Amino acid sequence: MSLIRTIRKLRKMPPGEIRGRIAEWQRCRAERSTYRRRRRLAARSAVTADNARQLAARAADMIPGVDAGELAALRCSHRDLYDALRDRVVGRAEAILAGTCNLLGRNVDLSTIVDWHRDPGSRHRWRRDFYADLNLYELPYGLDVKHVWELNRHQFLVELARSWLLARNNQHAARVRELLLDWIAENPQYEGVNWTSGLEVAVRSISWLWTLAALAEWPEWKDSDWMQITRSLTEHAAYLEGHLSLYSSPYNHLIAEATGLFLLGRWLRGCDGAGRWSRRGRDILRRFGPKQFHADGFCVEQATGYHFFTLGFMVQAVVAARAAGKPFGELEPVVANAFKAAAAMKQPDQRWPAVGDADSARSIPVYPDDYWDFRSLCSLGAVLGGLAELKETAQRPGEELYWLLGTGGLQAWETLPLGHKVCTSVLPQSGYVTAAYGNDQEADWLLFDAGPLAHGLHHDATPSVGHGHADALQLLLFQQGRPLLVDSGMESYGGQRRWVDHFRGVSAHNTLEVEGAPWARTAGRLAWSHVRAIPRLDANISPHAWLMRGRLSPAGGVTLERNILALPGRGIWIADLIRCDTPRQVRWYWQMPRGARPRLIRHDDAQREIRFESGVLATWTDAERMAIEIESASPGYPAARQAPMYGSSAEGFRVSGRATCIGELLNVTFLGAEAIPSSVELHGRKLACFSDEQTDWPPAADGLEADVIWHVETRQGQQTFAAGVSACRGEDNWLPLGGKGNWPAVQADRATSPAAH
Repeated sequence: MSLIRTIRKLRKMPPGEIRGRIAEWQRCRAERSTYRRRRRLAARSAVTADNARQLAARAADMIPGVDAGELAALRCSHRDLYDALRDRVVGRAEAILAGTCNLLGRNVDLSTIVDWHRDPGSRHRWRRDFYADLNLYELPYGLDVKHVWELNRHQFLVELARSWLLARNNQHAARVRELLLDWIAENPQYEGVNWTSGLEVAVRSISWLWTLAALAEWPEWKDSDWMQITRSLTEHAAYLEGHLSLYSSPYNHLIAEATGLFLLGRWLRGCDGAGRWSRRGRDILRRFGPKQFHADGFCVEQATGYHFFTLGFMVQAVVAARAAGKPFGELEPVVANAFKAAAAMKQPDQRWPAVGDADSARSIPVYPDDYWDFRSLCSLGAVLGGLAELKETAQRPGEELYWLLGTGGLQAWETLPLGHKVCTSVLPQSGYVTAAYGNDQEADWLLFDAGPLAHGLHHDATPSVGHGHADALQLLLFQQGRPLLVDSGMESYGGQRRWVDHFRGVSAHNTLEVEGAPWARTAGRLAWSHVRAIPRLDANISPHAWLMRGRLSPAGGVTLERNILALPGRGIWIADLIRCDTPRQVRWYWQMPRGARPRLIRHDDAQREIRFESGVLATWTDAERMAIEIESASPGYPAARQAPMYGSSAEGFRVSGRATCIGELLNVTFLGAEAIPSSVELHGRKLACFSDEQTDWPPAADGLEADVIWHVETRQGQQTFAAGVSACRGEDNWLPLGGKGNWPAVQADRATSPAAH
């Protein structure tokens, strides 16, 4: 970090943080000294053979599903789930020992000697030196530290251990022992890349807990094995205690570290420091756990993957605290609220949207076939929180539910009533609106984003890492169960900066940008600065129509307002009003999946029309000229690419438009099966949107005054939809407010409204 950036960061720090960072620096010096001495002296530990022998039984107590009686009951009462568990686990374990373990999109051979310090893809070998002396971020092209970290998280050991548990495959258990002891021998405390991050230490600790729980009854363990493992775990706990990310990353990193410390303290009872570790982890979780989520329940990091990542750690802590008879009274309602917020985001394809950063990580070592399928985790949330509405989201009990709660959890699932399907949701603090219409897998569905970029960022030049993307005013869309507008996801945190910046920037999302007026600036890899005011969200969702508005001022003299009208089963209109102090170029971006195959069929002064696989995208503008371009993915360029998982990208399509705003500009975009004639009047600025016929529109609906008035002509006749502060005064027939702020509901007149749910 440059001297200027360091000074800026220091000026933002309160005195307590400065004192804490000085203490961290002093501790690092002491650790370096300890590390240098350990190169000559044997490691010492107060661990005894008796302590070590208790470890396996305690691990099994913390993961109830590994108990032999529980497995027998599962086989009798839920044979389908038992068979699916066994087949999936054995298949994965056999693939691991066959040398085909997939970690972040790369194949890793774990069947032979493993070099724990070598990047699995590039073969770069990290120096075996004191951890703080390693450079993790300014790396050669193509090198990403997350790949070696993923290898050393050891979540694949859980699969091998479960294979012995469910199929009594002794070869798999023996391989776990070999890999564990080899890692301990090759990774002394503080040495190398695998001690550079408290998050990685925490995830590895939890992986060992789950692994040893599954192998608690394996007869070939030796006392010396358990002593080595216990000694290493005490080193893990001591590291976590001294490396909590209280200031550097008080989000998913800190929650993972606190959970790891809490679980290790419970697990290592009888070892020196265990009680202190448990209390410290518990205190951090109680203090910082509620801060991870907005009041509406969604993660303050504004990223779906990290929402579930953080939630998975907190769930494990909640379950362990309940088992110890000391439940987290403060955390349990927070966890329940977070599950409810996430449930509303499930798409018709049974996946969750790739909003914000994502590194394909799971905090609970249970792997679905698709990373973006969180239904199994939601089944655990349904039972923990007694949330009937989550039962419909999850659809069936999952592995996390069984392993952490046993057959008692499955019985609770069966007695939980089936709640109502969550069709719409407005999350005012995190800034998301979701709405669905129709049968689950053939539904119309949208997500509108008018929330903050991420928590902890600065309005000035001070840089700060955040996992949110520059996706303000983005729209994601399914029609009849098929994706039309998608998020590009996150391809990698490493590699070329232009790729990283693209996937996190405006041009990889379904939104717009104004020349010289960015919402935020990139300030280094994964860092942002100059973050402008949080967008304002207004929304009103009814069974008949969905009205939304997002407003943003990315710079002085520039304002953006996006108004959306969606008629379920018919289509969606997006009206963008841009105001500029000086002439500026405006660009729109629409990300379409590979199967869309868009093609331009009309481009004239009145209308630009693009046909795709299942419908049409039509756009109208009152600018003098607008250029439209369809882009497909090209080798070596990130544009039009989408990342289904971390470390991989797939080809898609991007539709982009370009026009010049002189004072004010109004642009309307329609997506649906066919272009529908309409007009919009937005703050007095009117634009008629015709398909093939000219239509006369009334100046207003019987003198109706509103911020926005939509006229739409469907087969049922003409409909008028209006929204705005003045539109609802004195009216008794407005539907109740569904979102944030004074945003009235929908009015439809002189026509039949679309069918209700």
